[in-house]
Amino acid sequence: MDFLCFRVTDPPEITLKPKSQQVLNGSVVAFYCAARGDPNPSLYWRKNGKRVSENASRYKLMNFTQPGISLLKIEPVRLQRDNATYECIAENGVGDPVSVEATLTVIEGKSLA
Repeated sequence: MDFLCFRVTDPPEITLKPKSQQVLNGSVVAFYCAARGDPNPSLYWRKNGKRVSENASRYKLMNFTQPGISLLKIEPVRLQRDNATYECIAENGVGDPVSVEATLTVIEGKSLA
């Protein structure tokens, strides 16, 4: 008797969406994103439609040991350069990649009040 071997696969699904934020110029901001799927999805970030480089000096990308979790940290935030839409993209080769967006608004001043 022959048995067919097959693997169940699931397309990526975003489980934790980054939140839009408003921060002061010169401060630090972090965006978190998580996704699941089978196989585990890879996550990456885009700023205004362009992929964020892992080599950028003020942008730190961290993928945690648990697959499907990513952090984008910007330090320090710059008024003219970082006002943007940031997008977390998850892909695993099953179905289409999925993405979610968050907006960063940078304010000049001493407080957000």
